[in-house]
Amino acid sequence: MTDILTPLKEIVGEKAVSNHPEEVWFYSRDPGVLEPYEPDYVVAPRTVEQVQDIVRLANREKIPVVPMGNGMALTGLVRPLKGGIVMDMKRMNKIVEVNERARYAVVEGGVSQGQLQTYLENHYPHLRHSIPQAPPATTIAANVAIHGQGLLTLEHGFNSDMVSGLEVVLPSGEICKVGSCSMGPAWFSKGPTLPDISGLFLGWLGTTGILTKVGMRLYPNKKIRDVELFVTDRIELVEDMTYRLTHTEMVEDILIWFQPKPLMFKDTYQFSIYFSGDTEEEIAFKRTMIWDALQAYRDSKDGGFMMVEPMKERLLE
Repeated sequence: MTDILTPLKEIVGEKAVSNHPEEVWFYSRDPGVLEPYEPDYVVAPRTVEQVQDIVRLANREKIPVVPMGNGMALTGLVRPLKGGIVMDMKRMNKIVEVNERARYAVVEGGVSQGQLQTYLENHYPHLRHSIPQAPPATTIAANVAIHGQGLLTLEHGFNSDMVSGLEVVLPSGEICKVGSCSMGPAWFSKGPTLPDISGLFLGWLGTTGILTKVGMRLYPNKKIRDVELFVTDRIELVEDMTYRLTHTEMVEDILIWFQPKPLMFKDTYQFSIYFSGDTEEEIAFKRTMIWDALQAYRDSKDGGFMMVEPMKERLLE
């Protein structure tokens, strides 16, 4: 594939494509432990048109393409198993639009979760998007492409459920638009009045198309956030405990976790229970509802709330 370097340089410029061994080495792996596979080329487009041209070139020459956000997954999803081209999306990092009244944002395929979070904090502090349980460097497009999970999931679903529209480059190089952006300039909805074909691209890890723009629903950012910790040593009760908590409709999100070390956590199951409100009275009411939901297990000594203060700030961060 030595004749591919020149046309790639013509598409994105000399500094945005490489086949240097020390650079393709970084794109052969992720932070996990799976066996690396080196690509033949790494290319970093800046525009949708460049993505289209790269895909058309790869299609014409029968070269595999692997799109990459920030490569933070631990499961080897961005390893180029058949070589070819890794397309690094991080230069496509524009926040295209934030619509305050309709509560949505449109971002390019390389915008990170932390980038959008910081932008909203600085310009629209009363709005927020769902933040995954992942490093801030993870990209929004990559997260929704794997049905990412995160905060707000109990109220509204997975991160991919919050997508209001998509702009996708197909393997043919054509552009497919999903949602209201397919009919006009607005990105407010992908349904219910329109056919929802987002499932052709969400959850497929970039194998059915490259996400170049993502519309994301935004939500009210409450003034106060709080967290409670509940612990049990009976795994068979976790399902019912979760049901009781979600039945209150007071919980923003629940993170259920366990780990063997340190020994204080061995054979126990922890609930990190997040909730939010605009007043202290609202927070106090929701906390009471959460405690009452699990009162039966506290009475039977099958579980209890832990003191949260020493790690509260870290949990909320």
